[in-house]
Amino acid sequence: MNKQTRINVLASMALVAPLAFGAAAQAQVYQISMPLGGTSGTFYTQGAALADFINARADGIRVVPSTSGGSVENIRLVGSGQAEFGMAFEGHIYGAWSGVGFEKPYTEYRMVGPAQQTSGWNFIVLADSDIQSVADLAGREFVPGAPGSGSASDADLFLEHIGVRDQIDISYYSWGELGRMLTDGDIEGFNRTGGAPAPFATEIDATHPIRVLDLEAEIDESGFLEEFPFFTKLTIPAGTYSGQEEDAVTYAQGVQWIVHKDVPDEAVREFLELAYTEDAAAHLDRAFPQHDHRNMEWLKTAYVPLHPAAAAFWAEKGLEVPEPVQQ
Repeated sequence: MNKQTRINVLASMALVAPLAFGAAAQAQVYQISMPLGGTSGTFYTQGAALADFINARADGIRVVPSTSGGSVENIRLVGSGQAEFGMAFEGHIYGAWSGVGFEKPYTEYRMVGPAQQTSGWNFIVLADSDIQSVADLAGREFVPGAPGSGSASDADLFLEHIGVRDQIDISYYSWGELGRMLTDGDIEGFNRTGGAPAPFATEIDATHPIRVLDLEAEIDESGFLEEFPFFTKLTIPAGTYSGQEEDAVTYAQGVQWIVHKDVPDEAVREFLELAYTEDAAAHLDRAFPQHDHRNMEWLKTAYVPLHPAAAAFWAEKGLEVPEPVQQ
């Protein structure tokens, strides 16, 4: 090899080496697919904000949030290995594991940590509507939620449990359509989950006063909470919306993060170490204040096994990990 050839080879190596190093570094980053919900919903609002926070600080993972039908679809995607992480209601997490309310049991996912505080089912009507109770929905067009969503699934569950679903003109539309359809008079009410106040409801209320139906009598008289103990009551205080003149009680449940069982320990660990810090909680305070990333008692409502990396993480935080949810 003559001198000029050696120079050319060395120059080529100098150009290739950084590219090879960059490719190797890129290969070490574990990509996390994270289905959430509709872009205007609470799942996506929180999840996208958390993904931004993590991606700005992570070395070994990259979180890619995406839209989905919500809780039920998220469990199907994560439980079938089509996604790595997702957010789901506690009742759906338990139901899917047991095969209740799903086409088959899903047992390939694990819990990792708390996501959102108790989220309520909001049966919303315009403030000047003559609909004052669930019974008044008979013969009216009401939307339990978006097709395939957890909100719709558990609204249907409640309406069936109290024996009125067959009396209501039920239809399903995407989340983005519901506000317009309500204010245009195409539907007379809809349900969507959220805290109090819920951002989607506040947006409608800014131009068309709304209120949430009080469901307490139906909840108590039907024994709904006894039949489905993962629900609890949530009060929407008077004044939450401009048309809300009295307190309204509804049913609610918490929201948790889930992960596919085969996601590597290192990826789960890095997610947790970034997601459950005071900096992360402060970031979420600005994006979605109803997050639950400061909850140190969440394992009291753990229904399915934890990912091994999550069990170790929370044990190191001083939480007692119940034996039934250890893997």
